[in-house]
Amino acid sequence: MTEPIERTARYQDDLARLLAALEPVQRAEVLDGVREHIDAALAEVGHTPTDADVDRILGELGSPGMVAEAALAERPGVQVPEPNDRVGPAGGSWREQLMGRWVPPVALLLLLVGGALMLWGFPLLLVAVGIVMVVASPLWVGREQLWAAIALPLCSSMFLGHMLFMRWRVWLGPFTPADIIGIFCTAAALVLVAVLWVRGARRARRYRRDDRLAAGLEQAS
Repeated sequence: MTEPIERTARYQDDLARLLAALEPVQRAEVLDGVREHIDAALAEVGHTPTDADVDRILGELGSPGMVAEAALAERPGVQVPEPNDRVGPAGGSWREQLMGRWVPPVALLLLLVGGALMLWGFPLLLVAVGIVMVVASPLWVGREQLWAAIALPLCSSMFLGHMLFMRWRVWLGPFTPADIIGIFCTAAALVLVAVLWVRGARRARRYRRDDRLAAGLEQAS
């Protein structure tokens, strides 16, 4: 099973868990409808589904929490609980800990700053920690993890190494092609941070919403 297909399976598993308050027949109806939608959308792709295809398909559906909340609201015999402030089990697993809203800024800044200061040696530890956080967290998937773990620290290290150490005299003379590359790497690093931050933060909000709904369902049952 490929990673994109595994993601759709996890999505359906999460949805089934959130629909625990429904009767088995009602739950099966909702899950069958979602499964048919995903299968039809995947069939329309025309090639092996990529992470981008899965992002689009699942994005059209909404997060499992949003789908479950809408399904529960449509069932008159099921009371939709008010979400509380508890997010996940106390303590939680390492994977759950890396689903928080604090993860995107911390992980990406570690990679950005650690990469920029890589020539000093010690910041390699910052890069290593940032890579572990990005790879282990479910907030980024597929190519996003590669861009964050490889391209981001590489771009930031090339920028500082060239602009501040190897080409410090750029301010005293005309720009060279190497200087332009340094500026491009700077822009690329900042764009990567912005894009990955937004995507990670969006998924963190969805996970928080799903966990709050699940917690409310557990209290109601």
